[in-house]
Amino acid sequence: MSLRPNSPDQRFLPFCVLSENRGAPFTPELEAATIFTLAEFERAKGGGLILKQPEETVKFIAKLGYPVWVCPWLEIVLAFDGLNQTSSTLPYLSFQDVASFVENMRRGARTLETHEAFLNDHLNFFQGSPAEKELVVNGLMKDTQFTSELNLFRRAAERADMEALEIGLIAPTLDESAVTSGISDLENLRQTLQGDVDNLHRCIRFLHKTTQQYVKELRGKARDIKEEFSAKIQQEEKAVAPKVSQLKDDYDFRMNSMAKSYEKRRLPILRAKARLEKSREHTGARLERYKLEAKAHADKGHDASEQKLKEKASETRKELSEIEKQLKQTNKALKDLEELRSVETFKLREELEETIREARKNLLELEAHRDAKILIHNQEIEKLEAQTKTMCDNVSKAAELLEANVAQLKKLGVEKELGLNGNLLYYIPFYVACFQAESKKRFVVIPPSVVNAVGVITKLKGALGMAKITRLLAPHFKTVSSLVESVQALAERNAAFEEELINLGVKNNILAAKGMFGNIKEGLQSLNDEGWLSEKELIDVLQRIGQNRI
Repeated sequence: MSLRPNSPDQRFLPFCVLSENRGAPFTPELEAATIFTLAEFERAKGGGLILKQPEETVKFIAKLGYPVWVCPWLEIVLAFDGLNQTSSTLPYLSFQDVASFVENMRRGARTLETHEAFLNDHLNFFQGSPAEKELVVNGLMKDTQFTSELNLFRRAAERADMEALEIGLIAPTLDESAVTSGISDLENLRQTLQGDVDNLHRCIRFLHKTTQQYVKELRGKARDIKEEFSAKIQQEEKAVAPKVSQLKDDYDFRMNSMAKSYEKRRLPILRAKARLEKSREHTGARLERYKLEAKAHADKGHDASEQKLKEKASETRKELSEIEKQLKQTNKALKDLEELRSVETFKLREELEETIREARKNLLELEAHRDAKILIHNQEIEKLEAQTKTMCDNVSKAAELLEANVAQLKKLGVEKELGLNGNLLYYIPFYVACFQAESKKRFVVIPPSVVNAVGVITKLKGALGMAKITRLLAPHFKTVSSLVESVQALAERNAAFEEELINLGVKNNILAAKGMFGNIKEGLQSLNDEGWLSEKELIDVLQRIGQNRI
């Protein structure tokens, strides 16, 4: 068997590796004997008490290679199922036409009015739910565990040496052009998504720049308005200032006049209050004296004098009560006078303010006109900045979603090692045994394996009468084993593949290889020596060799 001139670069993975607890080598003779024995244990021997089952014969035992494409892309390595048994559906999110958004944004930036119109019309452009789309890539194996296991496995691969390697190669149904097309689809999707991400980030920068440009322009207009009205206001203030000053002088004069008037009205009331307070003081003292004198005459038993003093005290109390009443009236008169003065003062102040407002009417209108114009520009600035922030936030969130899509694409494989530049076709070796009973065929697959040493558990199972050799080979990688074992199901549902598998198996049948039975016998003896086969099992398998000799 030789490589075709234009065949892809091929690599071959080892069928078996030694476990950590095995020191003895696993020779080709041991491998052949193990595979033959395991196949013999799988072969149906026929029999049955009620329904007789026919005995199966071994049609072939062949070492074949399952094709897997390993292809570098960006900074990772992708794996494709050479038999195209699977396809990967890659979901991704997509927004409305980003290019159209960018074009409208740039066209709208020409003037302030068109920029504002663009912001109003496209404020919620990215706020809705993005469209859910998917890309189907035939043969792509995106299972993370598989790609990781394959990456570990293929480190043991060597360049093809078809003269030394006896293995039947299953022709890939997924050729290199289909693989390249799949990678091209992935790259086109990545470039589209990344292009949209880059455009969106540029949009954010462009929107900020454009808005700041027009904000600067609007602030300049506000300054111009302030300066324009400042001269007019100063001129009006000069014209109004003398009038206002005269109004204030008049106010001060009237206030002084009113103060003097009220002071004149207040003074007699205050004098009356002072007299009443002094009279209350003298009357109160006289009352206390009458009380003391009445008590003194009472102590001496002068009843007439006591009674006369009590009568005077009673008259004095009435006099004091009348004084208190007059004082209350005087205080009320003072309070009423102060309230009246306060009301008139308030009226004068209001009158002053109203006349000043009237005098400053033109000035106030100028200031209001200035403030209204500036307010319009300030509100326009606030709206521009708020809408720009909202839009940039929405664009940023859209970019993050698309970036997540790109990141997911980069997780489809494992990190690419140095020196891997082209597509490689890896062959995963496995053994397939074909059993036939009458017209029915059955396949059994033995995946790449780890070779064990005889341990305590194996010996225990042997003591219980169980076949120890079934523990000699253990599947090397779970997902890789599942892939090669799928050959059985593929043969069952695909007649063309079954025929190809049979032809390839017959062509590479190890039982038909020259000197193979001698190698198997030698290997069987070694298995017996290691303790994998009992004497009885050894004899049974040796007998079977003669029956299978071709």
